[in-house]
Amino acid sequence: MASVRGGVYGWLDRQRFDVLGAIVGLVIAVGMLPIRLVVTNIYVVGIPVAIGIASGLYLLSVRNEDTESYPTLPLWAGRALPSVVLLGMALLVAIGFLQNGRSVIFYSLAILVGVALFAQILFVDDRDYAPLLVLAQVLALAFVIRIVALRTMPGYVGIDIWSHIPTYSASILEAGSLAPIADNKYYASPLFHLLIVGTSLLADLSVRSAAHVSIGLAMVLAIPFVYLAARLFVAPRWALFGAAVYAVSGYAVEWGIHLIPTTLGLVFFLAILYLLCRLLYVDTGLHTFTLLLVLSIATILTHQISSFIVLVMTGAGLLAHIALQFDLLAPRQNVSQVRSNARDSANLTGLLAFDLGFLTFMWSLTPHYGSTFLEIMFTFFYGSIVEAEGIFDPAGDREIDPDAPPLETTFVQDLVVYLDALAFLVPFLLTVVGCLFILRRRNVSHATFMCASAVVLMCVFVFAFPIAGVRTFVPSRWYAFMIAPMAVLGAIGIAHLSRTVRPAGVFAILLVLTLVLPGLAFAGSNGTIDQPAFEDTQTRYSYTASELAAVETGGEIITINETAGERIYTDHPYNTVFSRLGAAGAEAAQQGETTMAYDVIVHRDYLGDGAAFTQDEWGRAVTDDLSRDQLCGTDRHSAYDNGEVTMCVATWDTEAAAEELELEDEEEGPIDDGEP
Repeated sequence: MASVRGGVYGWLDRQRFDVLGAIVGLVIAVGMLPIRLVVTNIYVVGIPVAIGIASGLYLLSVRNEDTESYPTLPLWAGRALPSVVLLGMALLVAIGFLQNGRSVIFYSLAILVGVALFAQILFVDDRDYAPLLVLAQVLALAFVIRIVALRTMPGYVGIDIWSHIPTYSASILEAGSLAPIADNKYYASPLFHLLIVGTSLLADLSVRSAAHVSIGLAMVLAIPFVYLAARLFVAPRWALFGAAVYAVSGYAVEWGIHLIPTTLGLVFFLAILYLLCRLLYVDTGLHTFTLLLVLSIATILTHQISSFIVLVMTGAGLLAHIALQFDLLAPRQNVSQVRSNARDSANLTGLLAFDLGFLTFMWSLTPHYGSTFLEIMFTFFYGSIVEAEGIFDPAGDREIDPDAPPLETTFVQDLVVYLDALAFLVPFLLTVVGCLFILRRRNVSHATFMCASAVVLMCVFVFAFPIAGVRTFVPSRWYAFMIAPMAVLGAIGIAHLSRTVRPAGVFAILLVLTLVLPGLAFAGSNGTIDQPAFEDTQTRYSYTASELAAVETGGEIITINETAGERIYTDHPYNTVFSRLGAAGAEAAQQGETTMAYDVIVHRDYLGDGAAFTQDEWGRAVTDDLSRDQLCGTDRHSAYDNGEVTMCVATWDTEAAAEELELEDEEEGPIDDGEP
């Protein structure tokens, strides 16, 4: 038995693990193709395809070593591109503010500017390459596409932000203490709200502008951490590519305009990612470890999910350390220099133990739903496991009537689904190439193994757990975090392909990335939640001045007895603004005869030409276009109508009530801080 084991070990010892990994990747990709028969999630279906393509590319690349350079741009074109990008960004600002938002014209121009920027990153000759100038352009583009969304939309963009800024932060500012959120889970994690309140006091700004200046700007200024992390492993060109991929990623843009504690947690995460890579790759010592501790504490005091993700990444570093103790992964020369050493182990173990202990302590003190956050999370997690009926069981989903007809989708709806999936799958493909590259013994490093392990573990939380029916960890929040180590590994992967694939092949790959990545960024759903590129298909999570005025006025003129179960019924996400601002409890309306039982229904014009959600008669969320009469019926009175929003009531009490509503046609501005 020992000889057999020794024979297998000896055979493995002579193999290239990167090549074996690519072969295994192809086998997995082919073997997982039937999964589409039982799973409809486009990401789960697309990941095996991405793995297969990446493995095939890598196997083609290992046949060559250090090929001749690929074609680059002429000298005049390389020198002109920075001016083109700068001019394009100036036009983006002008168009955005003239059109009061990011329109289709804005997105079209942003795609062209993005193409020019990626062309500059990937195709300018080394003799004319200026990394700092390119990095400045990456940051400037990231700033422009975010600031236009933040400053042109009345109110706020997103859902949770309506609780965090105009409610929690404004209340803390007014009270001068954390008393207004004493029963909220953010009472134990108040750093986000305190930063906004502090900025508001120091700079004499409204809470809305303070959030833009502090959290919004910090999100842009954190992007260089991705560049610095990638720069530890690859040349400036490819590190800039990784930073640009992250900067324009729809997941990162989403949290750059939907400013909630997740955003600040993401800022800390990017800094921690770089410091961990630096600690494990350069071994800078105590000051780096101290900074890691401070940022870990800051994350725990900011957001629960973000702190758990940091814990997962730290655990990934420890797993990578354990893996590197096996001689099979170590190079034949300088083993002691490459293998993760005892100091790495002590640092990671200490950091992981501290994070876990402090996080457990804080969660045990955090109020949540009348108990503690720790207890509630364990209850939710246990409940989701018990309720799940097996693999592929969508635990917690609303039960659908078996007689309900299947929902039909349009071509544009299908197109948007594929665009959103590709926005993740293209960076994931490059990540797989990077992971295969670091499997080769001579390319082994603890830092890159940590990034790869972090991506794998995050994929488990994002994809595997939901398939098993466990959604306690809110997988939709993980994408923006996962894209960061993916951008670092993707930079390593594309750097490898540029050296090993034949020039014509490299040129084709880089050209496709240059043309595709900006389009996916500015046409996908995540990065355009303020004003979608496909208005009839992608849901808009921002509101006009008239829609916000209706929330304020509706809360004043309509009396809702919430203790008796009364609600305002409207579309989603409009209902969340009513609920989170305290105007009245609100829910998504159900179409058909059910609406006849509702006391108050709010219809906005967006329901007739946008992608707002209501429920069909089987309780499914749909985006059907609905007129006022279709939602409210023809027998209801109009208690309020400002031209865009109509509030329908079942009864009309007195003529005096009608006389008090002569303000119906008045134009009212944003309700959050009175800014023009």
